[in-house]
Amino acid sequence: MTPEMVTAITALVAVIVGPLLSIYVARKQINAAALSTNRQEWINNLRGVLAELITIVRHVSPAFHANSITNQDAIAKHGELTEKIELVKLLLNPKEADHLELVRLISSASTLVKESINARQANALQLEQVAERIVTQAQIILKREWERVKKGE
Repeated sequence: MTPEMVTAITALVAVIVGPLLSIYVARKQINAAALSTNRQEWINNLRGVLAELITIVRHVSPAFHANSITNQDAIAKHGELTEKIELVKLLLNPKEADHLELVRLISSASTLVKESINARQANALQLEQVAERIVTQAQIILKREWERVKKGE
């Protein structure tokens, strides 16, 4: 093979491989950026729903027992709580242990709120404790996901 032939083949390979490699790298970067954006939206959405859920857990029972809200309002707030719980369940991965623990905690909070309304007993201490456990568990999940966003995963 002559040096001119080697040069021509090298140039041909570079002309073909160069753009293909550029396309491959660009696709990887676009996919990573889209995934990070979607993950960030998921984090924001989950954080917002959990904040609303925790607010209901902390305030409905004490407000009801202080006669700040009516029985109907308390029942309606529990309905909102149930809706938030179902939304959180849809946002979480049922195959991850820490996600399952968060679902268990929010379900427990819902039960406590319902029992408090039905029994007409304020159990603010129990509700505050479960709310704090929800916050702690959510922080673990959100921190891990935020680390993945920072890495570009």
